[in-house]
Amino acid sequence: MNDVPHYHFERVSSTNDVAKELLEKVDSLFVTAEYQYGGRGRKGRSWEGESHKNIYLSYGVNELKHKSIENKILYQIIGCLAVKEVLEEYIEPERVKIKYPNDVYVSDVMGVYRKISGVLSEHGYSGNRCEESILGIGININQTKFDNVLHFKATSMKLLGYECDIEILVNKLKSNLIDFFNKDESLTFVEWKNKVNLVGKKVHLLEKNNEYVIESINSDGSLVATGENGTMTINNGDSIVYEF
Repeated sequence: MNDVPHYHFERVSSTNDVAKELLEKVDSLFVTAEYQYGGRGRKGRSWEGESHKNIYLSYGVNELKHKSIENKILYQIIGCLAVKEVLEEYIEPERVKIKYPNDVYVSDVMGVYRKISGVLSEHGYSGNRCEESILGIGININQTKFDNVLHFKATSMKLLGYECDIEILVNKLKSNLIDFFNKDESLTFVEWKNKVNLVGKKVHLLEKNNEYVIESINSDGSLVATGENGTMTINNGDSIVYEF
């Protein structure tokens, strides 16, 4: 981890955007910021957060100079696993859940699960050749107020009653990420499948307004599901609702 350069900024559009620019000069890097005003989530949604209160981090690899893992869906998977391990140093593991496909949730004192972290992986291609891979992670640490949309959906370490030093958590997260990227890809995928714990569960697919049962998980992270209309594949970009 010590040989991966780390760039820190006061204010950026998004750490993923900065990582993409800097990867023209380095093989791999970490980027963090005190605030990002253009953070992204899935499907073009924004990732909002206050300044100096949360973790905004990206890990990037220049694939032309430093070949990374083959299965690119593992970027997103590794991000969720690394966040989960960081949080479990403070919170009971059974309260920390990976929410398919790219979020981490934690239960509060009432047993209600709320989102504490989001993960977004982005890959730049020229034809079939991947040129760069970037993993972006946001974790709510000391923020206590959210907008009206997120008020009942989001939480933070502070709201959960934990006093955390952001720099310490960033270092733990960096270490976890490097450890996972150095692990066997198949073992990481199996670990994620066990922890996401979706096989056999009923899910509601919002796009089709139908209920399905998850039968298996493909190597690209998509879900094989059965419902009234037979078997279908639920892709990483689809939105599902289910109970943990």
